[in-house]
Amino acid sequence: MSELAEVLRKARQEKGMSLAEIQEITKIQRRYLEAIENGNFEVLPGHFYVRAFIKSYAEAVGLDADELISQYASELPEPPKVEESPPPLRQNRQANKEKGDGSKWVSRILLYLFAILVIGVVWASIYYFSKDKEQPAPPAPKENVSTEKKKDIFVPPPETPDTKQPPAQQPAQQPAASGKVTPLPKTGSTMNFELTGADKITVKVTAKSGDHWMDIAGEKGVIGQQTLKEGQSATFEVPQDQGNEARLRIVRARDVEILVNGQPLDTSTAKQTSGSQRIKIVRK
Repeated sequence: MSELAEVLRKARQEKGMSLAEIQEITKIQRRYLEAIENGNFEVLPGHFYVRAFIKSYAEAVGLDADELISQYASELPEPPKVEESPPPLRQNRQANKEKGDGSKWVSRILLYLFAILVIGVVWASIYYFSKDKEQPAPPAPKENVSTEKKKDIFVPPPETPDTKQPPAQQPAQQPAASGKVTPLPKTGSTMNFELTGADKITVKVTAKSGDHWMDIAGEKGVIGQQTLKEGQSATFEVPQDQGNEARLRIVRARDVEILVNGQPLDTSTAKQTSGSQRIKIVRK
């Protein structure tokens, strides 16, 4: 088995993911995933798909795909080299002849267009000057005979009602965080937290550095999963039919920010490896 295949398989097992989960994330058929883990790259459909499939697999398990492919490039099959044969001399002569004929047609077309343009400019000039001569002069303005009479009429200024300025609006206060989050002792490698005084569980995860794969589940199954890019956030709400628990799996949980009902979780004791950290939140 190749070292590249061993690295990918070990990363998947450390995350606790099955090949079916990798297939769901990457949309790659299971037989191709098995071929990658066994180092049978020649089974993959074409040299281009070898690197594309390995890159998708590596991103799904939280590895740096570009660095991984660069490090183990010697294990990947090289694309076949295609030598281009020089075109026959006869074909070149025919192409040059067709090119010369085309240039003659282009010159003729440009000459015709220039002649049409000159005729159009001359016609437009004649039309403009003829219209300018036919246009009658504007009538002289009439004298205003009622100017003196209007001076004797006094028009009082309109009364301006007192307008009161509306009171300045006070900025809306932000609602306080819902409930209280309390850390509990670990169960094995699982970090436990208790949420009290809340009627629901809302979890917001933000990737502070690097890319992080994560998923969240309730008591009855998976609620959502995705790979967060650096600086990206995702918010999940546990529905009533999923019970009073939220179970998370996050790769490199120390480098993410987790808010539960607006309150941060302390992940400083999370795993330091590239594997996934399990986090359990129970609402009381």
